[in-house]
Amino acid sequence: MNKRILFVDDESLVLRGLERSLRSMRAEWDIEFADSGPAALATMERHPFDVVITDMRMPGMNGAQLLDQVKRMFPQTVRMILSGQSDKETILRSIGPTHQYLAKPCDVEDLKQKLTHAFALRDLLSDPRLKEVVSQLHVVPSLPQLYLAITDLVRSPEASITEAGNIIAQDMGMCVKVLQLVNSAFFGLATPVSNPRQAAALIGIDNIKALVLSVHVFSQFEGLSADLSFLWKHSLSAAGCAKAIARQQDAKRALVDDCFTAGLLHDIGKLILVSVYPEESTRIWQDCAQNGDSVLTNEQQALGCTHAAVGAYLLGLWGLPDPIVEAVAWHHRPADAPTPKFGPLIATHVANYFDHQMNSYPVASKPALDENLLANLGLGKYVEAWGHICRELHSQSEKHE
Repeated sequence: MNKRILFVDDESLVLRGLERSLRSMRAEWDIEFADSGPAALATMERHPFDVVITDMRMPGMNGAQLLDQVKRMFPQTVRMILSGQSDKETILRSIGPTHQYLAKPCDVEDLKQKLTHAFALRDLLSDPRLKEVVSQLHVVPSLPQLYLAITDLVRSPEASITEAGNIIAQDMGMCVKVLQLVNSAFFGLATPVSNPRQAAALIGIDNIKALVLSVHVFSQFEGLSADLSFLWKHSLSAAGCAKAIARQQDAKRALVDDCFTAGLLHDIGKLILVSVYPEESTRIWQDCAQNGDSVLTNEQQALGCTHAAVGAYLLGLWGLPDPIVEAVAWHHRPADAPTPKFGPLIATHVANYFDHQMNSYPVASKPALDENLLANLGLGKYVEAWGHICRELHSQSEKHE
Protein backbone atom coordinates (compact mmCIF):
# COMPACT_ATOMS: atom_id res chain seq x y z
CA MET A 1 0.00 0.00 0.00
CA ASN A 2 1.32 3.44 -0.95
CA LYS A 3 2.32 5.86 1.80
CA ARG A 4 0.11 8.93 2.07
CA ILE A 5 1.58 12.44 2.46
CA LEU A 6 -0.25 15.74 2.90
CA PHE A 7 1.51 19.06 2.19
CA VAL A 8 0.01 22.23 3.65
CA ASP A 9 0.97 25.73 2.49
CA ASP A 10 -1.03 28.88 1.77
CA GLU A 11 1.20 29.73 -1.22
CA SER A 12 -0.04 27.98 -4.35
CA LEU A 13 3.33 28.38 -6.08
CA VAL A 14 5.00 26.38 -3.31
CA LEU A 15 2.47 23.58 -3.59
CA ARG A 16 2.79 23.43 -7.39
CA GLY A 17 6.57 23.31 -7.07
CA LEU A 18 6.37 20.41 -4.61
CA GLU A 19 3.95 18.60 -6.90
CA ARG A 20 6.37 18.87 -9.84
CA SER A 21 9.42 17.94 -7.77
CA LEU A 22 7.83 14.81 -6.29
CA ARG A 23 6.15 13.53 -9.45
CA SER A 24 8.71 10.71 -9.70
CA MET A 25 7.49 9.32 -6.37
CA ARG A 26 3.85 8.94 -7.43
CA ALA A 27 4.25 5.18 -7.84
CA GLU A 28 5.16 4.84 -4.14
CA TRP A 29 3.47 7.82 -2.48
CA ASP A 30 -0.05 9.21 -2.65
CA ILE A 31 0.49 12.96 -2.32
CA GLU A 32 -2.23 15.54 -1.64
CA PHE A 33 -2.14 19.27 -0.98
CA ALA A 34 -4.08 21.72 1.19
CA ASP A 35 -3.87 25.53 1.26
CA SER A 36 -4.77 26.06 4.93
CA GLY A 37 -4.93 24.39 8.33
CA PRO A 38 -8.72 23.93 8.31
CA ALA A 39 -8.58 22.50 4.77
CA ALA A 40 -5.86 20.08 5.88
CA LEU A 41 -7.91 18.84 8.84
CA ALA A 42 -10.97 18.38 6.63
CA THR A 43 -8.87 16.35 4.16
CA MET A 44 -7.45 14.22 6.96
CA GLU A 45 -10.93 13.49 8.30
CA ARG A 46 -11.83 12.01 4.91
CA HIS A 47 -8.63 9.97 4.47
CA PRO A 48 -5.83 9.00 6.89
CA PHE A 49 -2.28 10.18 6.14
CA ASP A 50 1.07 8.78 7.20
CA VAL A 51 2.81 12.18 7.19
CA VAL A 52 1.67 15.80 7.23
CA ILE A 53 4.18 18.51 6.26
CA THR A 54 3.10 22.08 6.85
CA ASP A 55 4.36 25.62 6.45
CA MET A 56 4.69 27.54 9.71
CA ARG A 57 3.36 31.00 8.88
CA MET A 58 -0.18 30.79 7.50
CA PRO A 59 -3.19 33.08 8.05
CA GLY A 60 -5.74 31.94 10.61
CA MET A 61 -4.32 28.63 11.81
CA ASN A 62 -0.50 28.54 11.73
CA GLY A 63 1.62 25.42 11.38
CA ALA A 64 2.15 24.84 15.11
CA GLN A 65 -1.58 25.14 15.78
CA LEU A 66 -2.35 22.75 12.95
CA LEU A 67 0.10 20.15 14.22
CA ASP A 68 -1.34 20.46 17.71
CA GLN A 69 -4.69 19.49 16.24
CA VAL A 70 -3.16 16.69 14.17
CA LYS A 71 -1.41 15.32 17.27
CA ARG A 72 -4.73 15.20 19.13
CA MET A 73 -6.97 13.96 16.31
CA PHE A 74 -4.59 11.76 14.27
CA PRO A 75 -1.90 10.56 16.71
CA GLN A 76 -0.33 8.02 14.34
CA THR A 77 0.56 10.67 11.76
CA VAL A 78 4.17 11.86 11.52
CA ARG A 79 4.28 15.66 11.85
CA MET A 80 6.82 17.90 10.09
CA ILE A 81 7.22 21.63 9.50
CA LEU A 82 8.68 22.95 6.23
CA SER A 83 9.23 26.66 6.70
CA GLY A 84 11.58 29.57 6.06
CA GLN A 85 10.75 31.10 9.43
CA SER A 86 13.30 30.38 12.12
CA ASP A 87 13.05 32.97 14.91
CA LYS A 88 13.29 31.90 18.57
CA GLU A 89 9.57 32.27 19.22
CA THR A 90 8.72 30.03 16.27
CA ILE A 91 11.22 27.39 17.37
CA LEU A 92 9.81 27.19 20.86
CA ARG A 93 6.18 27.30 19.73
CA SER A 94 6.57 24.36 17.39
CA ILE A 95 8.87 22.10 19.39
CA GLY A 96 6.03 20.27 21.17
CA PRO A 97 3.84 19.07 18.30
CA THR A 98 6.60 18.73 15.67
CA HIS A 99 8.68 15.63 15.02
CA GLN A 100 11.04 17.28 12.54
CA TYR A 101 11.62 20.77 11.19
CA LEU A 102 12.77 21.26 7.59
CA ALA A 103 13.92 24.61 6.22
CA LYS A 104 12.87 26.31 3.00
CA PRO A 105 14.17 26.07 0.40
CA CYS A 106 14.36 22.31 0.98
CA ASP A 107 16.45 20.13 -1.29
CA VAL A 108 14.06 17.66 -2.92
CA GLU A 109 16.46 14.74 -2.58
CA ASP A 110 16.91 15.53 1.10
CA LEU A 111 13.13 15.64 1.54
CA LYS A 112 12.76 12.29 -0.23
CA GLN A 113 15.46 10.78 1.98
CA LYS A 114 13.86 12.02 5.21
CA LEU A 115 10.44 10.74 4.18
CA THR A 116 11.79 7.37 3.07
CA HIS A 117 13.65 7.09 6.38
CA ALA A 118 10.49 7.97 8.34
CA PHE A 119 8.50 5.29 6.51
CA ALA A 120 11.19 2.67 7.13
CA LEU A 121 11.16 3.49 10.83
CA ARG A 122 7.38 3.18 11.02
CA ASP A 123 7.70 -0.36 9.68
CA LEU A 124 9.78 -1.27 12.75
CA LEU A 125 6.62 -1.18 14.85
CA SER A 126 3.94 -3.69 13.98
CA ASP A 127 1.55 -2.72 16.78
CA PRO A 128 -0.55 0.32 15.77
CA ARG A 129 -1.15 1.17 19.44
CA LEU A 130 2.55 1.69 19.99
CA LYS A 131 2.88 3.79 16.84
CA GLU A 132 0.16 5.98 18.24
CA VAL A 133 1.77 6.23 21.68
CA VAL A 134 5.27 6.97 20.41
CA SER A 135 4.03 9.47 17.82
CA GLN A 136 2.29 11.44 20.58
CA LEU A 137 5.36 11.68 22.80
CA HIS A 138 6.95 15.12 22.92
CA VAL A 139 9.08 14.46 25.99
CA VAL A 140 10.88 11.46 27.50
CA PRO A 141 10.79 11.48 31.33
CA SER A 142 13.97 12.23 33.25
CA LEU A 143 15.44 10.86 36.45
CA PRO A 144 13.78 12.97 39.18
CA GLN A 145 17.01 14.18 40.79
CA LEU A 146 18.41 15.26 37.40
CA TYR A 147 15.16 17.01 36.52
CA LEU A 148 15.26 18.89 39.82
CA ALA A 149 18.93 19.72 39.24
CA ILE A 150 18.26 21.31 35.83
CA THR A 151 15.21 23.24 37.05
CA ASP A 152 17.09 24.59 40.07
CA LEU A 153 20.03 25.52 37.85
CA VAL A 154 18.08 27.48 35.24
CA ARG A 155 16.27 29.47 37.93
CA SER A 156 19.62 30.77 39.15
CA PRO A 157 20.85 34.06 37.60
CA GLU A 158 24.36 32.57 37.61
CA ALA A 159 23.34 29.50 35.57
CA SER A 160 26.05 28.45 33.14
CA ILE A 161 25.69 26.47 29.94
CA THR A 162 28.57 24.23 31.03
CA GLU A 163 26.70 23.15 34.15
CA ALA A 164 23.50 22.65 32.14
CA GLY A 165 25.34 20.55 29.57
CA ASN A 166 26.84 18.34 32.26
CA ILE A 167 23.38 17.60 33.69
CA ILE A 168 21.85 16.99 30.27
CA ALA A 169 24.66 14.57 29.35
CA GLN A 170 23.63 12.30 32.25
CA ASP A 171 19.98 11.93 31.30
CA MET A 172 18.35 10.06 28.41
CA GLY A 173 15.27 12.27 28.19
CA MET A 174 17.07 15.61 28.26
CA CYS A 175 19.80 14.40 25.91
CA VAL A 176 17.43 13.20 23.20
CA LYS A 177 15.40 16.42 23.35
CA VAL A 178 18.34 18.81 22.93
CA LEU A 179 19.70 16.61 20.12
CA GLN A 180 16.32 16.68 18.39
CA LEU A 181 16.33 20.47 18.50
CA VAL A 182 19.95 21.11 17.56
CA ASN A 183 19.83 18.68 14.62
CA SER A 184 16.71 20.31 13.20
CA ALA A 185 16.90 22.77 10.34
CA PHE A 186 16.48 25.59 12.85
CA PHE A 187 20.23 25.55 13.34
CA GLY A 188 21.25 24.80 9.75
CA LEU A 189 24.30 22.80 10.81
CA ALA A 190 26.41 21.22 8.08
CA THR A 191 26.99 18.02 10.06
CA PRO A 192 24.86 16.27 12.71
CA VAL A 193 25.66 16.83 16.38
CA SER A 194 25.66 13.87 18.78
CA ASN A 195 27.50 15.32 21.79
CA PRO A 196 24.87 16.50 24.35
CA ARG A 197 27.23 19.06 25.89
CA GLN A 198 27.97 20.55 22.48
CA ALA A 199 24.24 20.55 21.67
CA ALA A 200 23.47 22.44 24.89
CA ALA A 201 26.19 24.99 24.11
CA LEU A 202 24.77 25.56 20.62
CA ILE A 203 21.25 26.04 21.98
CA GLY A 204 22.49 28.47 24.64
CA ILE A 205 21.55 29.00 28.27
CA ASP A 206 18.64 31.39 27.52
CA ASN A 207 16.95 28.84 25.26
CA ILE A 208 17.65 26.04 27.76
CA LYS A 209 15.90 28.15 30.40
CA ALA A 210 12.92 28.65 28.08
CA LEU A 211 12.74 24.93 27.28
CA VAL A 212 12.69 24.04 30.98
CA LEU A 213 10.56 26.81 32.45
CA SER A 214 8.08 27.83 29.76
CA VAL A 215 7.95 25.13 27.08
CA HIS A 216 8.32 22.24 29.56
CA VAL A 217 10.10 19.83 27.21
CA PHE A 218 11.74 18.13 30.20
CA SER A 219 9.70 16.22 32.79
CA GLN A 220 10.49 13.96 35.72
CA PHE A 221 9.63 10.27 35.84
CA GLU A 222 6.95 9.73 38.45
CA GLY A 223 4.03 7.50 39.38
CA LEU A 224 5.91 4.20 39.80
CA SER A 225 6.62 2.51 43.09
CA ALA A 226 9.65 0.65 41.69
CA ASP A 227 13.07 2.31 41.78
CA LEU A 228 14.16 2.66 38.15
CA SER A 229 17.37 4.58 38.79
CA PHE A 230 19.27 1.49 37.58
CA LEU A 231 18.18 2.36 34.02
CA TRP A 232 20.10 5.64 34.18
CA LYS A 233 23.05 4.02 35.95
CA HIS A 234 23.32 1.35 33.28
CA SER A 235 22.89 3.79 30.39
CA LEU A 236 25.52 6.20 31.68
CA SER A 237 27.92 3.35 32.38
CA ALA A 238 27.38 1.86 28.91
CA ALA A 239 27.93 5.32 27.40
CA GLY A 240 31.28 5.65 29.16
CA CYS A 241 32.33 2.17 28.05
CA ALA A 242 31.28 2.76 24.43
CA LYS A 243 33.23 6.03 24.39
CA ALA A 244 36.33 4.33 25.84
CA ILE A 245 36.09 1.51 23.28
CA ALA A 246 35.93 4.04 20.44
CA ARG A 247 38.98 5.85 21.80
CA GLN A 248 40.83 2.53 22.07
CA GLN A 249 40.25 2.12 18.32
CA ASP A 250 41.66 5.63 17.67
CA ALA A 251 38.29 6.79 16.36
CA LYS A 252 37.80 10.39 15.34
CA ARG A 253 36.14 12.79 17.79
CA ALA A 254 32.78 12.73 15.99
CA LEU A 255 32.65 8.93 16.11
CA VAL A 256 33.60 8.93 19.79
CA ASP A 257 30.71 11.32 20.45
CA ASP A 258 28.33 9.08 18.48
CA CYS A 259 29.41 6.06 20.53
CA PHE A 260 28.87 7.86 23.84
CA THR A 261 25.39 9.03 22.89
CA ALA A 262 24.39 5.67 21.42
CA GLY A 263 25.42 4.04 24.69
CA LEU A 264 23.47 6.60 26.70
CA LEU A 265 20.32 6.18 24.61
CA HIS A 266 20.44 2.46 23.75
CA ASP A 267 17.78 1.53 26.35
CA ILE A 268 15.57 4.59 25.91
CA GLY A 269 12.91 2.24 24.53
CA LYS A 270 12.71 0.58 27.97
CA LEU A 271 12.06 3.97 29.50
CA ILE A 272 9.29 4.65 26.99
CA LEU A 273 7.66 1.24 27.46
CA VAL A 274 7.74 1.35 31.25
CA SER A 275 6.23 4.84 31.22
CA VAL A 276 3.42 3.68 28.91
CA TYR A 277 2.96 0.08 30.10
CA PRO A 278 4.46 0.06 33.62
CA GLU A 279 3.00 -3.20 34.92
CA GLU A 280 3.63 -5.21 31.76
CA SER A 281 7.19 -3.92 31.37
CA THR A 282 8.30 -4.54 34.94
CA ARG A 283 6.74 -8.02 34.83
CA ILE A 284 8.67 -8.82 31.63
CA TRP A 285 11.95 -7.65 33.18
CA GLN A 286 11.43 -9.60 36.39
CA ASP A 287 10.46 -12.78 34.53
CA CYS A 288 13.57 -12.50 32.36
CA ALA A 289 15.78 -11.95 35.41
CA GLN A 290 14.36 -15.03 37.12
CA ASN A 291 14.22 -17.38 34.13
CA GLY A 292 17.08 -16.09 31.98
CA ASP A 293 14.71 -15.56 29.06
CA SER A 294 15.42 -13.11 26.26
CA VAL A 295 14.04 -9.63 26.94
CA LEU A 296 13.43 -9.07 23.22
CA THR A 297 11.47 -12.30 22.82
CA ASN A 298 9.27 -11.63 25.84
CA GLU A 299 8.65 -8.01 24.82
CA GLN A 300 7.66 -9.09 21.34
CA GLN A 301 5.24 -11.70 22.66
CA ALA A 302 3.67 -9.48 25.32
CA LEU A 303 3.70 -6.05 23.65
CA GLY A 304 4.07 -6.70 19.94
CA CYS A 305 7.41 -4.88 19.74
CA THR A 306 10.79 -4.58 21.48
CA HIS A 307 12.40 -1.76 23.43
CA ALA A 308 15.07 -1.59 20.71
CA ALA A 309 12.47 -0.97 17.98
CA VAL A 310 10.54 1.56 20.08
CA GLY A 311 13.69 3.50 20.94
CA ALA A 312 14.95 3.54 17.36
CA TYR A 313 11.53 4.62 16.08
CA LEU A 314 11.38 7.60 18.42
CA LEU A 315 14.97 8.71 17.75
CA GLY A 316 14.52 8.42 14.01
CA LEU A 317 11.20 10.23 14.17
CA TRP A 318 12.91 13.07 16.02
CA GLY A 319 15.71 13.29 13.46
CA LEU A 320 18.69 12.07 15.45
CA PRO A 321 21.79 10.97 13.48
CA ASP A 322 21.39 7.65 11.67
CA PRO A 323 24.38 5.87 13.33
CA ILE A 324 22.78 6.43 16.73
CA VAL A 325 19.36 5.27 15.55
CA GLU A 326 20.90 2.12 14.07
CA ALA A 327 22.84 1.40 17.26
CA VAL A 328 19.66 1.65 19.32
CA ALA A 329 17.73 -0.55 16.87
CA TRP A 330 20.27 -3.37 16.69
CA HIS A 331 22.31 -3.18 19.92
CA HIS A 332 21.16 -6.70 20.95
CA ARG A 333 21.41 -8.20 17.45
CA PRO A 334 24.11 -6.32 15.54
CA ALA A 335 24.32 -9.04 12.87
CA ASP A 336 20.78 -8.09 11.79
CA ALA A 337 21.85 -4.54 10.92
CA PRO A 338 22.08 -3.76 7.18
CA THR A 339 25.84 -3.11 7.21
CA PRO A 340 27.43 -3.98 10.56
CA LYS A 341 30.89 -2.47 11.08
CA PHE A 342 32.85 -0.86 13.88
CA GLY A 343 31.07 2.25 15.06
CA PRO A 344 28.32 3.18 17.52
CA LEU A 345 26.48 -0.11 16.95
CA ILE A 346 29.42 -2.39 17.77
CA ALA A 347 30.73 -0.15 20.58
CA THR A 348 27.27 -0.07 22.19
CA HIS A 349 26.71 -3.81 21.75
CA VAL A 350 30.03 -4.59 23.46
CA ALA A 351 29.59 -1.93 26.15
CA ASN A 352 26.10 -3.19 26.97
CA TYR A 353 27.44 -6.75 27.31
CA PHE A 354 30.34 -5.88 29.60
CA ASP A 355 28.33 -3.52 31.80
CA HIS A 356 25.77 -6.24 32.44
CA GLN A 357 28.58 -8.67 33.24
CA MET A 358 29.98 -6.29 35.85
CA ASN A 359 26.67 -5.26 37.45
CA SER A 360 23.69 -7.15 38.82
CA TYR A 361 20.73 -5.02 37.86
CA PRO A 362 17.40 -5.85 39.53
CA VAL A 363 15.53 -6.77 36.34
CA ALA A 364 16.16 -8.42 32.96
CA SER A 365 18.58 -11.12 31.89
CA LYS A 366 22.18 -10.51 30.84
CA PRO A 367 22.65 -9.97 27.07
CA ALA A 368 24.87 -12.14 24.90
CA LEU A 369 27.96 -11.03 22.97
CA ASP A 370 27.93 -11.80 19.25
CA GLU A 371 31.42 -13.26 19.08
CA ASN A 372 30.87 -14.71 15.58
CA LEU A 373 30.06 -11.29 14.12
CA LEU A 374 33.03 -9.66 15.85
CA ALA A 375 35.31 -12.39 14.50
CA ASN A 376 33.91 -12.02 10.97
CA LEU A 377 34.51 -8.26 11.13
CA GLY A 378 38.11 -8.81 12.27
CA LEU A 379 37.32 -7.31 15.68
CA GLY A 380 37.47 -10.42 17.84
CA LYS A 381 41.10 -9.74 18.73
CA TYR A 382 40.10 -6.51 20.48
CA VAL A 383 37.43 -7.94 22.78
CA GLU A 384 39.84 -8.74 25.63
CA ALA A 385 41.25 -5.20 25.58
CA TRP A 386 37.74 -3.73 25.41
CA GLY A 387 36.71 -5.80 28.42
CA HIS A 388 39.77 -4.60 30.34
CA ILE A 389 38.88 -0.96 29.61
CA CYS A 390 35.29 -1.45 30.75
CA ARG A 391 36.39 -3.16 33.96
CA GLU A 392 38.81 -0.30 34.70
CA LEU A 393 36.01 2.23 34.27
CA HIS A 394 33.75 0.16 36.51
CA SER A 395 36.45 0.00 39.19
CA GLN A 396 37.00 3.78 39.04
CA SER A 397 33.25 4.38 39.27
CA GLU A 398 32.93 2.19 42.36
CA LYS A 399 35.71 4.12 44.09
CA HIS A 400 33.83 7.39 43.59
CA GLU A 401 30.49 6.07 44.85
